[in-house]
Amino acid sequence: AVVSTQSTGVLSERGRLLGVCSHGGRSVIYHEDGKLQYQSTPHEGTVFNKDEQKVKHWRWDAFTPHVHAPPFQPVYFQISSFLSMRSVSLDQQTLVFSHRRHSFKCNVGSRTAKITAPPLECPELLAYHRDLDTAKQAINENLRKLNNSLHCAHQLAFKEKTGKGGGRTESARVTVKV
Repeated sequence: AVVSTQSTGVLSERGRLLGVCSHGGRSVIYHEDGKLQYQSTPHEGTVFNKDEQKVKHWRWDAFTPHVHAPPFQPVYFQISSFLSMRSVSLDQQTLVFSHRRHSFKCNVGSRTAKITAPPLECPELLAYHRDLDTAKQAINENLRKLNNSLHCAHQLAFKEKTGKGGGRTESARVTVKV
């Protein structure tokens, strides 16, 4: 029987717990003897043998298609004589109930999306950035003034050196105000 409670399916047969599947991306399936057979989280999936040793382990986000890579082989295993599980991706986990010629498929996978939260607006941090921008503008303005003054001084010195200063031979005095 499959009982659904708030998007969680509890799998049982004759009073024995077979597994729990959640649409939040978390699932566990047990062997007939009660040992863990399959475990899925929103980040990874694992299949265990009857001794609870890992047989297969993967990360869901690692399956980006590549031209030369072989396709991911779906994980398929029998849960009981009537139930089986097929897992292709996080959102394609199918529970199959079969009896004679009839079968019922139920998707117990989960669709998750990354949520990017806006940065927190800390008043102290915003004030710090405003002060930093003001200081940067003041420094850039002072550097611009210094550059202009040095350029003027260089031009005056060049004119005196070449004698193109209008006949003046005395040295020019330049004052830089920053």
